[in-house]
Amino acid sequence: MTYDAKVTVPSWATAVMSALSRDVSKPSTVTTMENGDKVYDFKQPVPISSYLFALAVGELDSRDISPRCRVWSEPSMVEAVAFEFSQVEDFLQAAEELTMPYQWTRYDLLCLPPSFPYGGMENPCLTFVTPTLLAGDKSLADVVAHEAAHSWSGNLVTNETWEHFWLNEGWTMFLERKIMVKIHGDENYFDFGAIGGWEDLKNDMSTMPDEYTKLIPNLGDDDPDDAFSSVPYEKGFNLLYTLEKLVGADKFARFMKAYFNHFKFATVTSQSFVEYFNSFFEEDVPSVKDFDWDTWLHKPGLPEAPEFDRTLSSGCEGLADAWISVDEGETFKGILPKHNITGWSTGQKTCFLDALLATCTERKRPLSLATVADMKELYKMHESQNSEVLFRFCMIAVEAEDESIIPLVVQFITAQGRMKFVRPLYRALFRSKMGKDVAVSTFLENKDFYHPIAAKMIATDLKPEEKKKIWDAVGELRKKPLVVGGVLAISAAVCVALIRGKRR
Repeated sequence: MTYDAKVTVPSWATAVMSALSRDVSKPSTVTTMENGDKVYDFKQPVPISSYLFALAVGELDSRDISPRCRVWSEPSMVEAVAFEFSQVEDFLQAAEELTMPYQWTRYDLLCLPPSFPYGGMENPCLTFVTPTLLAGDKSLADVVAHEAAHSWSGNLVTNETWEHFWLNEGWTMFLERKIMVKIHGDENYFDFGAIGGWEDLKNDMSTMPDEYTKLIPNLGDDDPDDAFSSVPYEKGFNLLYTLEKLVGADKFARFMKAYFNHFKFATVTSQSFVEYFNSFFEEDVPSVKDFDWDTWLHKPGLPEAPEFDRTLSSGCEGLADAWISVDEGETFKGILPKHNITGWSTGQKTCFLDALLATCTERKRPLSLATVADMKELYKMHESQNSEVLFRFCMIAVEAEDESIIPLVVQFITAQGRMKFVRPLYRALFRSKMGKDVAVSTFLENKDFYHPIAAKMIATDLKPEEKKKIWDAVGELRKKPLVVGGVLAISAAVCVALIRGKRR
């Protein structure tokens, strides 16, 4: 659909939409009424799917990043937001080189208050992002690269139904990682990102019913929130990565450009993707006719483990192995790993922590309290201002039954509502011997802070005996509009959790 809109707001407020200002040369096209109210005038001349319609109103300020990119946020945060997302023009230019010219004229971002439950939402002309990305060093900007990539995979070429959601998100993960390769100028970043994604996929698959581990699940009448996971993102990505390896990177790059041009402004199914892929390569790469589409698209479970290049991850995984040796008592008492990680990137730190978590899961035993205490003393990760690092360290400490971490965890899960962080931490607290009552009481005391979808999913994560008490408390939340901090945000997408996540 295309649309025009006029939005009337109080004199103190600003309205922004998934559309262009009527006068594109200005941040806003606005007239003031006699009573002081303001009327904002928008147009969206490019066809969009209905779930991409978005409107936000609040006390907002903006800064220009480039001639076609602007950031919006509450005034107190606008300078930090402008700094953190200053690479967005570079992301767009990288994506254009990989695909085709950007079709939406402007790419603006709105940083929502902390109760926003997702990493981002890719509304055309106005991406929503979470303030948990504000690390102060641009280290979490890959989420913005992900949302920018959606301008092609999802917004320009859209899955026809949510059973084919992997065509939105698998392609977007693929593009995001290609963008980051261009930004860093290092091909190794592609597999480095994919290794972390593979760990996410393994974790989610361990908790999902078989039906939801298929790339094309039968959603039926089930609650779509129950089906949401990293499966369409990372299993979808790994399908595309497997196809790239099958035909070769140069040929797949040509196919990618042709795919987005062929299906632009249209919806696509898995079958139409398969048919187009086969027809594109049938003469050049005859072996594609033998590819096992049925297993990839219709069978549950993990695909075969890829052979990732571990140039960038080996040091992180080596440090994790060293700490496991300490924890197992295989090194002399008091002798700790000597790796200096002061200069490590956020990606390296999260890779290290992910490897620790994965090993603890595999051996079915958390780190000891002594090991966690040594890590605190050496690395101070419990003091990190980076949400991704802090989240992972909190998970390690909770699983180790470190009671001293509880105040920090409670502060973290009540200061922001991003489901990627709050749901696993609530689950971990609830499973722990020390934290079950803390998890329930913390949620009940803060339920009004969370987005209704987040509140519902946290309640679902808790065990059956607690659900009725929590559902009674949550009930009225689902009837409220999405008011996050001082900003009212309305997006068709917030009503369907399948539409958004990692960037969860």
